[in-house]
Amino acid sequence: MNAPVNAPIEIELAETGLAEGQILADSIRPWRSDCKAGQFKIGATIMHGNRLDMEIIGAQISEGEYFAYPLQKWLAILFVDSDRALSSILFKGESLDNFEELRRKYRLKGETLLGKTIRAQMAMRSSRTHGETYYAVEFEVVSAGQYAQQIAEFRQQHYNPALFRQLSGPVENGNGHAETGHAETGKNGKKK
Repeated sequence: MNAPVNAPIEIELAETGLAEGQILADSIRPWRSDCKAGQFKIGATIMHGNRLDMEIIGAQISEGEYFAYPLQKWLAILFVDSDRALSSILFKGESLDNFEELRRKYRLKGETLLGKTIRAQMAMRSSRTHGETYYAVEFEVVSAGQYAQQIAEFRQQHYNPALFRQLSGPVENGNGHAETGHAETGKNGKKK
């Protein structure tokens, strides 16, 4: 007899803490860069501050019309955050360009961004076109990474580009229905 496809997975609620150097990798923590507020968030609501330190596991650029934005490039980064949690974040526009320039700078020096702590910092900008302020993310290497060995082992044993959530594929929307990952828009171009 076969087990059901959607068999429940027990969550070990009594389990606490992490061993020295261990990374919490049982799920991926979703980070967001809110460039209107100038804050990084965990999920949609937990404000974290204007900077985020990360140790990169992998990065991927894709192009699409995601989340009701026009067609553009998106940078997805899979990383370990300062809490030692496996995490992910998306960047676009000027922030993506800033990351690419950091990567280029280190590549020209013959170095990789792996094994380093990268700081993402919100930087205020002014839009001449709209007369508004917004934030772009700037990146810098601030130190050697604390989890370089663990990340190298993770990459060797588990890393695959498929770890990046498919932005344009079906996504469970929380009410039992799949969505495409594209936000629907009404006639006025706003989200429904």
